[in-house]
Amino acid sequence: MIFVDIFIHGLGWASIYAVIAVGFSLIFSASKVINLCQGEFVILGGLIGVALYSIKIPLLFIPLLSALVVGIVGITLERIAISPAKKASPTALIIITIALSIILKSTANLIWGSRSYKLPSFFRKDFINLTNITMDPQYLLIMGICAISIIILTLFLRRTRWGRSLRACSMDPIGARIVGVSPEKMRSISFCISAGLSGMIGTLIAPIFFINSDYGLNLGLKGFCAAILGGMGNIPGAIAGGFIIGLSETMGAFLFSTYKDIVAPLLMIIVLYMRPRGIMGGRD
Repeated sequence: MIFVDIFIHGLGWASIYAVIAVGFSLIFSASKVINLCQGEFVILGGLIGVALYSIKIPLLFIPLLSALVVGIVGITLERIAISPAKKASPTALIIITIALSIILKSTANLIWGSRSYKLPSFFRKDFINLTNITMDPQYLLIMGICAISIIILTLFLRRTRWGRSLRACSMDPIGARIVGVSPEKMRSISFCISAGLSGMIGTLIAPIFFINSDYGLNLGLKGFCAAILGGMGNIPGAIAGGFIIGLSETMGAFLFSTYKDIVAPLLMIIVLYMRPRGIMGGRD
């Protein structure tokens, strides 16, 4: 039964990495920007969730409120720092996002300090038993919410005008501009959505993972590895990459707990040697 428990934990973390990777791919497909402050958005969401809980906001509303606040932060950073640098090189844009990551981390450290925080469980029982299998319901919640979020995002991209415009900018930004779609507006929307998703994830992991302003880099790098593994800019690939890394890392933690953090970069390097554009092919 221990392998079932490992598998469930692995699926939980796989869902987290998949959503972070989707954020990377969504922004890249819309604007060709590799946003290296995705991990900070996750931690910011968790810390905002802690602040909301401290003022007696019900737990059920906290993920949505955190997603809203972090989404606003994401679109604000894009308008202030990314939009004015539209003529900058890809390398310069990466450096800008690294600077934004440092600013977010330092700001969070200034507001919340270096302490680690944790939200209470969203459930009354810490564990549930199903046919002699003990599970943490928080992991099931994470899997469910992440699945629903990805389904809603997929429907948004396929069925709405903004979603189709985002896809158009991804495939042909010049052609999209000719037919009246603003790539700048689509980039802002992609930052808002990806930041909001990350902020929501931050509140969901807070009951199982101590939130600290220093942990954003680690989460962001694993999400980045998942996006590269699946193919940067390819959303189904990002989901696949997240699940591969999440399950592999959980199994690695069971076998060699000290070295579990090398699983994500190691898998990314191996895949890049064999398929430079990722397992499902990324966008140029």
